[in-house]
Amino acid sequence: MSWSSAHALTRSLLALAALAALCACGFQPLYATGGTPRQWDPDLAAITVTPIKDRPGQVLELALREDLNPGGKSVPVKWRLDTVLTISRSDLGIQTNATATSSEINVIATFALVDIANGKPVYTSASRAVGDFNQLTDAYATQVASDDAQDRALRQVADEMALRMAVFVRHQRDAAASARDKAASSER
Repeated sequence: MSWSSAHALTRSLLALAALAALCACGFQPLYATGGTPRQWDPDLAAITVTPIKDRPGQVLELALREDLNPGGKSVPVKWRLDTVLTISRSDLGIQTNATATSSEINVIATFALVDIANGKPVYTSASRAVGDFNQLTDAYATQVASDDAQDRALRQVADEMALRMAVFVRHQRDAAASARDKAASSER
């Protein structure tokens, strides 16, 4: 075996060992999409999504339900997610004849997570995404491109909202565990 092939084999084995170590420690990419579905979290599933008006609201609502409770399992509700959705469109690339060559769609979701037990908001935030599309000479093709850009932006907002709520839920669990540990240590 030549030196270069032995060196290549060694590098391959080291890369494989590093990959195995990452998998063994439970590493999961934060922004991973596709592949295996997200792990089901009973605390995220305990968030009920209130209806959001209009078609874009329904798209966002469905995406949130899929993100928060991918298995659709029934769990007792702890929190209610109230969302206000704002969508705006801006034309860009204005030509000398006053026609646009591209547009962008801004999607902003302002949301509050409300504790069901007392009706008070426990977490509020906003998520924003921008989708863009080209203006075409065919009106139908432009409408389809606009709808697709809006749906992509709504999906992005839903993913960000779910991520923020996952961080909130994790913080709640950590705070509860810390309180239990303090109570147990004070009893000793």
